[in-house]
Amino acid sequence: MNFGITITIALVVGTVVAGQTFYLFTLENLKQFGALKAIGVTNWRLTGMVLLQAFVVGLMGFGMGTGMAAAFFEATLRKIATRGIILMWQSVTLTGGCILFVVIIASLLSIRRVIVLEAATVFRG
Repeated sequence: MNFGITITIALVVGTVVAGQTFYLFTLENLKQFGALKAIGVTNWRLTGMVLLQAFVVGLMGFGMGTGMAAAFFEATLRKIATRGIILMWQSVTLTGGCILFVVIIASLLSIRRVIVLEAATVFRG
């Protein structure tokens, strides 16, 4: 039970941190998104741009984390304290699913901000 609570808290905190990061990216680039809207780029295309960035960052993080975990398990394979602990493909798959969930949830607020952006606000002061 305690391990499940720990995982739940980690997912919530990870989602909030990732969401805040993507939202800050969006806020920093609102002028560019507004300019793209002003020249006729559709909301679907802008949504795709935000999602592409989120998925690339998520994939890079997943790859680096999985690589480091695999290297750790390989390095400690013959140690007495960690003997028998292996990285199972089911764990990697479940972790990938969790990362996908976090990326999608974290991107929603940023996508909403880009969709409701008025293109004319870019040209004001």
